[in-house]
Amino acid sequence: MTGNSAGNSTGNSTGNQAADRNAGRELIELMAGFWKTQAVYYAAESGLIDAVHEAGRASSTALAVRIGADADALGRLLLFLESLDVVRGDDQEGYQLTAVGELLRSGSPGSMRDHVRIYGSHFYRAWGALDHSLRTGGAAFSQVYGSDLFSYLNQHPETSLTYERAMVAGTPFFSEVGSVFDFSGAELVVDVAGGHGALLSEILRSHPGPRAVLFDAPHVIDETEGRPIATEHAHRCDRVPGDFFEGVPEGGDVYLLSRILHCFDDESCHRILTNCRRAMRPGGRLVVLERVLTRGDGSCLTQGYNMHMLVVLGGGRERDESQYRALLDKAGFTLESVSPLPLETNLLVATPK
Repeated sequence: MTGNSAGNSTGNSTGNQAADRNAGRELIELMAGFWKTQAVYYAAESGLIDAVHEAGRASSTALAVRIGADADALGRLLLFLESLDVVRGDDQEGYQLTAVGELLRSGSPGSMRDHVRIYGSHFYRAWGALDHSLRTGGAAFSQVYGSDLFSYLNQHPETSLTYERAMVAGTPFFSEVGSVFDFSGAELVVDVAGGHGALLSEILRSHPGPRAVLFDAPHVIDETEGRPIATEHAHRCDRVPGDFFEGVPEGGDVYLLSRILHCFDDESCHRILTNCRRAMRPGGRLVVLERVLTRGDGSCLTQGYNMHMLVVLGGGRERDESQYRALLDKAGFTLESVSPLPLETNLLVATPK
């Protein structure tokens, strides 16, 4: 028994040491997350990604000349980006983009460059003031930039354009919405706070019957000039400026709210939902696209966005299904179905009570 006890003790000790080493490695990986954020952000913002694409294959020295960087420093960055699967290759054979790197290229199909640009700059700085959100429950973004996000965007047109493009870049699931919800029977689809009309454009392309209204803040509607919703779909879609807290366009039989409710507290959501309920035709339907908060699903993306809503918007939050059901019920809706979409997004359908 003494021998067995000693053996077990030794085995447990060895196992504990290995677990401690693994835990230490995991903790370092967690704390070094900002290395990755800023490396990827610089690669997109500096033009490095576009330079790699244009060169085909190029050494760090050649790429440094192209973008005006120090050759040794850029070589270190490319080595790091290679470990992150953003580029492949080395100085011998030259660097080229991976599939991940292609998403950072300006002008590439499905480019997420603007998504990276705003997350690596404005949102990154806001997260640096996380303590403000945790002490006060308010938005760290407002603390850093002196105004709430939407007021800031209204005052900074270039950032507003980047933000709207970033929101579209984070929504490759738009193309699947029409296969989950059938818009063919709708006469008028109203997209409330629909941004530059990317989702509405997808719906109109795949469903030739309905007409549509794109409704958003005046400066956002101004930004839609020249975009598909104002060119390709001009004969089927009216672009209407306004404030969804005051009211929304009337007469629709389908109202869309895509990633809007998670930006606001319950009281504000109630005002938006009540306005939609009041405006829609009898028998109309409300389609909501949001992440639905769950626990124990092996992913931290939705939980992370729940924190992001606090940091950037203060009153914003992700909600679980029961919370959405309660919000909708209070505004006069019944939640009929919840269907999964990519990137942990869900399509919720509600009908008037």
